[in-house]
Amino acid sequence: MKLHSLLSILAINVPLRISSIRWAGVRIGRGSWIKSRAEIGYGTAIGWNFCVRGSGKLMVGRYCAIGENVRIITSNHETECLTLNFHLQSRLIGRRLIAEKADVTIGNDVWIGDGAIILAGVSVGDGAIIGAGAVVTKPVAAFSIAAGNPARIIRKRFRQEVIEELAGLAWWEWSIRELQERKSIFDKWLD
Repeated sequence: MKLHSLLSILAINVPLRISSIRWAGVRIGRGSWIKSRAEIGYGTAIGWNFCVRGSGKLMVGRYCAIGENVRIITSNHETECLTLNFHLQSRLIGRRLIAEKADVTIGNDVWIGDGAIILAGVSVGDGAIIGAGAVVTKPVAAFSIAAGNPARIIRKRFRQEVIEELAGLAWWEWSIRELQERKSIFDKWLD
């Protein structure tokens, strides 16, 4: 699902006010608000009251699980100006002073817990887990678990050899048919 224009952003936000939607293989929960350019990969499910905003772009990989009340911010205020208020800036000088448009990238098969906040410029690697309520200010490596405020890496999900094998496998790029043919690998514990 690609949202690159104001029209496409409006077209998705209106129905989200009253209902959850499924579109282009993506499920987005009711009450969500997408105010940035965004690309959301096939098979991703997003909980209620998700919000993404800012001048940058959000890119979410395939088969992610994003909890309720998650916030993603893709730009920051300019902090070295007299006022930080965008409305006053627009009124007085005719534009908003935005310090940084910083894209946010979420890899494939990422789980983001309820109430997490991901700030501008952050990248989250494939297979990572972001704990509920985490405030992510720095990159999170693939197959890592991060939690807290500010979020920090708690541990890797698997041994390094398993991580390398999973990264090479890149199962999230497989077709539905390939996934079904190889479904037995999803019913195993990795250690």
